[in-house]
Amino acid sequence: MRVMPTLADIAAQPERVTELAPEQARTLLVQLAMLQVPLLARALAGGRQDADGDRLLKIADAATRLGQSVDWLYRHADRLPFTVRNGRGLRFSARRLEAYIAARTNGRPA
Repeated sequence: MRVMPTLADIAAQPERVTELAPEQARTLLVQLAMLQVPLLARALAGGRQDADGDRLLKIADAATRLGQSVDWLYRHADRLPFTVRNGRGLRFSARRLEAYIAARTNGRPA
């Protein structure tokens, strides 16, 4: 049995798609779909970033991205994996917020 080509293999040599069994093609499509949201978020990212490429969002910006109210975000901040506290200040990691949204979009809990 041949080793299944990776997404990188297929990107480098698209003609290898013909080597895939239908189940292998579905597996690669799922992997590709899971990459689309974080790649799009990274491509559209603006503003100042820290050394590791993340940036901190104000509560209004995070609430808008989540489609929730600012009040909801304040009430749930302690339970959300993208909350960053700095003393009394409350900010939200843009990278972790996008990962959270992507995980929920793909039907998996964060």
